Amino acid sequence: MGSEGPAPAVTDLKLEMVGEPETIVPASATDTSPVFLSNIDQVVVIPVETVYFYPANPEKGLDKLVDTLRDALAKVLVPYHFMAGRLQMNTEEMRLQIDCNRAGAQFTHYTSGVAIADLGDVTLPNPAFRGLVPTKFNATVVFELPLLAIQVTTFKCGGYTVGVMMNHTLFDGPGAIGFFMNYTALARGEELLYEPDFDRTPLKARDPPTPTHEHFEFFKLSDLTGTDNPFTTPGSAEAEYVAMQNSMDHVTRVIPFTPEMIEILKKRALEGDTIKRVSTFEAVAAHLWLARTKSVDLMPDMPTNLLFAVDIRRRMKPPLSKHFAGNGVFSSCARATPEEIEKMSFVEAVQHIQKAIERVTDDYVRSSIDWGQINRGVPALFGGFFLSAWWKMPFYEIDYGWGKPIYAGPIVTPLIEFVLLLSNGTQDGGLNLVIALEPEQMARFEENVKITA
Repeated sequence: MGSEGPAPAVTDLKLEMVGEPETIVPASATDTSPVFLSNIDQVVVIPVETVYFYPANPEKGLDKLVDTLRDALAKVLVPYHFMAGRLQMNTEEMRLQIDCNRAGAQFTHYTSGVAIADLGDVTLPNPAFRGLVPTKFNATVVFELPLLAIQVTTFKCGGYTVGVMMNHTLFDGPGAIGFFMNYTALARGEELLYEPDFDRTPLKARDPPTPTHEHFEFFKLSDLTGTDNPFTTPGSAEAEYVAMQNSMDHVTRVIPFTPEMIEILKKRALEGDTIKRVSTFEAVAAHLWLARTKSVDLMPDMPTNLLFAVDIRRRMKPPLSKHFAGNGVFSSCARATPEEIEKMSFVEAVQHIQKAIERVTDDYVRSSIDWGQINRGVPALFGGFFLSAWWKMPFYEIDYGWGKPIYAGPIVTPLIEFVLLLSNGTQDGGLNLVIALEPEQMARFEENVKITA
């Protein structure tokens, strides 16, 4: 069922930098006041790398592409001025904030000596694609890194890619989409679609913080000693900057979920009338939770978490701004021991997912924010995983004026704690699952994840 696909036709992209990396600052004067970062922002001081493949446009050459994207970036950094800043420690409160110092975003241009068609199926993982996103910075610690870096690569066929490194403290998926829609509108010569609202103080902890729920979706900072966790603490920004490296211990698979397979899961969830409705995400998440947990080596009585993002913009009271530009998501959690999961029916797994979503209310989120203020915790992934539903984001609509991309998605990282659900690039309702595991675990997972009528 899984696929790494055929070996890429080209693994050497024959990349050459044109000039030197440029620093792009806002095109006009901007506010230099620091931007408050919520407790949700604080735990995601991690780079998110995405790449967008654009085919050649026979009616429009690339002679103005680089200048257009560079100029539009300077313009969009006026309303999004905080993206041109740097992370900074507020020493009075010992929490991160954004120093809006106009240090700038990084912009680079590369050429490739190959054609996009030479790359084979660009929807499949290819280590060579890391060359299409910015990875080289004049920085030794995370505080010095740009929060946004863009690399435009033009191919000999007339196609191009836009590779983006964006620090997750800036946005969640909806916030990033809003930025790109504004950026591309300016690149096309249109007006800004809307002014972003980057005020995160509506998600500030209460004074005094008063958590009212147990929050097993988080680890306390004091409990993290010796525990590897991909999420971050405020001290992470002071750490030495090291570019992410591919792991040799894990294999990555892309596993398609066709519309027919998804329909089988949804019908299975509704058997017996225990559940009255089920979404695609709930059905797929439950199936993956059962399959992955049964495939990895875990202590049978140790609780394991499935975490996933729930948009809280409309769940808060009052709701967050329509154009909220920050991390307006909550890491909700389905929790059970491997022993319980081994005996769990598919319908029961779906119920766990649905209850985790229903749990995300204004009261629960504010309790969590307060809990984080006291305990400085991070999402609890030990033994579990975070399921990221990228397919819901309209990344395929990002058009700089040369047409829409043929592929848009993340550069696949070697983090086994993250499982991705991506669009399959069509409009048929199917999905692609991207997962990394140790070879023996992957062999078991590929059997456990199979769907039969």
